[in-house]
Amino acid sequence: MQEPKIDLSKVKDVHEEETNIQIYAGLTNLSTLIGIRGYNLPVKLTVIVPTIKRGVHMSRLVKAINEARKENDLIEKVLKMISESVNKTLGKCKVIAKFDYPVNYSDQFMRIKIQLNEDNSYLYEFEKIGITACPCSKEVTGIGHMQRAKLKVKIKSKEILDFDDIAKKMDSCFSAVPSEYLKRIDEAKLILDSQENTRFVEDVVRSCIEQFPNALKIEARAFESIHAHDAYAVWYNKVQF
Repeated sequence: MQEPKIDLSKVKDVHEEETNIQIYAGLTNLSTLIGIRGYNLPVKLTVIVPTIKRGVHMSRLVKAINEARKENDLIEKVLKMISESVNKTLGKCKVIAKFDYPVNYSDQFMRIKIQLNEDNSYLYEFEKIGITACPCSKEVTGIGHMQRAKLKVKIKSKEILDFDDIAKKMDSCFSAVPSEYLKRIDEAKLILDSQENTRFVEDVVRSCIEQFPNALKIEARAFESIHAHDAYAVWYNKVQF
């Protein structure tokens, strides 16, 4: 197909039309591959900038992403490179990355969201799946009913965090941790281990506070196996908020 011949010098740039209201605008849900801690992972990016112009030059945002993602194995540095590139022409941008990280000691993943703040700190949100066994039913029947549980931790840090270390600390808060490949004897051991370490969802959150006393927010949800509702607990660090 022949490319259209357009003289852009004669075309009005409607992006540059000014308005009287400032908003944040840009792109979100852009999927790309980025090298992260030795893995080439699919990442969803959000890049937005403050603007009073009618439209944001999206191609500049995509160009900044394409240039930055090839340069580093640390996603945090990629976000900084994107921010530095965008800020040269479009102002103080916000950059957010979301991805699933394969922890290096198991076959499980940890969901991670990272936002680069204006002060060059990082706002991390970590989400990990585990197992809880109920202390109450264990006390009554000798068997604690089990369910899958989800733990979330929000941390602000000037330093780049070790994802695998974070995952291990979060795993320690559950009764047990799931695995995709289990023979019958492995399943039995996992069940017995969880029964020896029963946890309410409240216990999960309190254990996590001990691991991350400087976290901004910690929450846990147990997807109940004998109820239609979920059990939920949350903690906010009043010193930080």
